[in-house]
Amino acid sequence: MGIPVYFRNTNISDTKQPIEIDFSESEYTAVIALVSDEFVLDKNYGNYLDSIFDKCEAEKDKRRVYPVALSKSAYNVSIKFSAINYIRTDKSKQGCDKNGSEIVNSQIKTPILHELCRLLMNMKKATDEVESLAISPPVKLFISHSKHDESKFDALKFRDYINSQTQLKTFFDTTDIAYGSNFGEEIKKAAHESALVVFQSDSYSDREWCRIEVLEAKTAGCPIVIVNAVQNGEKRAFPYLGNYPSIRFKDNFIEIIDLTLEQVLFNLYTKALLDSLTDLYGIKTHKILSTSPELFNFLQLKKRGLNMGEQYSLVIYPDPPLGSEEMQILNQLDDDFVFITSLTLPSISKRK
Repeated sequence: MGIPVYFRNTNISDTKQPIEIDFSESEYTAVIALVSDEFVLDKNYGNYLDSIFDKCEAEKDKRRVYPVALSKSAYNVSIKFSAINYIRTDKSKQGCDKNGSEIVNSQIKTPILHELCRLLMNMKKATDEVESLAISPPVKLFISHSKHDESKFDALKFRDYINSQTQLKTFFDTTDIAYGSNFGEEIKKAAHESALVVFQSDSYSDREWCRIEVLEAKTAGCPIVIVNAVQNGEKRAFPYLGNYPSIRFKDNFIEIIDLTLEQVLFNLYTKALLDSLTDLYGIKTHKILSTSPELFNFLQLKKRGLNMGEQYSLVIYPDPPLGSEEMQILNQLDDDFVFITSLTLPSISKRK
């Protein structure tokens, strides 16, 4: 994903603690503390965590520390951490072998991904939400599905799993649209403020509102994940479902959630990174995309048109660059828009 990650686990020089974290090097910082028995027994490491905690508390909207309990004694690592809700692991399934580590990783991946998304969205943690009614909600997944085949039952099970086993929220049109509300307006609004999880089933592309949900999410630039739940086949595949990651459905709810949260995090991080890079190189861009460009994006750009006095406009998107065959199709429509990735920015800056 490209997010810088640093690992601290050994003492630096002659000290009894790891190297200090320089919070000034980043705009946002998340500290994941993997607290084991050894961590608790070493008071110097407890003091190290206390120092990190104080610095994070000073800028709660930019810095967060997330303790992970790898043992029963993890909650005793520090008085300051006693009031924090730890990310928990099922200690009965843990082991010291490779399989044990994989189990722990699978247990902590979803909550960590969720909290990183919330951090970049400038949200409070889910456990802080009782402090104020004005706090933004957790990441919401819009479950887009057809009610005309068996996939509706899978979508229901997926919704129930999210609501019972995670801190995420869901939008499910059958139950989340208030009586008396405008059905179409509520669906369009939800599609603009959620991550769209599409249960692509045999009849999905035949349903008008399913297609509308996809187009609304694409227009808003929302993260989209395709869950391939086709059983027998489709009469016609909806072409605007392309350009997004997909996963085969096999009751793998955690994998679907993790893939969706990865897309939310990637969108947030990519837009912020590309925006900062254009500022660094002093380049003015017409649009920053979080996915590879396609004809749908091109139509949106054409509607906006060029600014007064511009000969062409730059559109930046994440690496890797499109292949020449795809880029030729975009360029054939209109060469007023130049599509580039971050790798090309330095050369554009020099030419400027």
